[in-house]
Amino acid sequence: MSTPPSDPAKPSPAAKPKIAYETTPITSTRSLKQLSIFFFGAACLVASTAITRRAVHRRQLRKLPKFYEPNTNPHEHFSPASDALQALNLATMNCVSFGIMSAGGALWAFDLSGLKEMRAALRGRLGYEQIFRSEEDNPAAAGVSAEEMEAWRKAEGDGKHRFGSDSLRRD
Repeated sequence: MSTPPSDPAKPSPAAKPKIAYETTPITSTRSLKQLSIFFFGAACLVASTAITRRAVHRRQLRKLPKFYEPNTNPHEHFSPASDALQALNLATMNCVSFGIMSAGGALWAFDLSGLKEMRAALRGRLGYEQIFRSEEDNPAAAGVSAEEMEAWRKAEGDGKHRFGSDSLRRD
């Protein structure tokens, strides 16, 4: 017996395409929060870059002699400590703003909204919960039975155990 041909105009309910990975839309509040951290970091980077350029430009202008001053003996008075402190502050501002921008971009790219989600995702990926299960749940995890471990502890306590001993090795 043959089955009647199916009507091509009516697709079967089982023929729905499966979605491999569902993402949040870019206009959702979650995505906008992640992008706001990125844009805040980008704005800080632009501001710190402008401040750095301004400081370098002021330093170069300070070196130039005035109109009626001789250029054989520059009269730049500088303090190495203040120059070093200014350079450290500018470098710190640039690095922190770049870090904020990178963290915001990574949060948006990996679709993470906070530290708790990041921790849960990392622990799930590393199998953190399986590593710290008890020996009763996973007896092969330790590789040594409780009796063998107790024998090893007794041998250590008595001082009879020596390195290279095969008495506790599993065959």
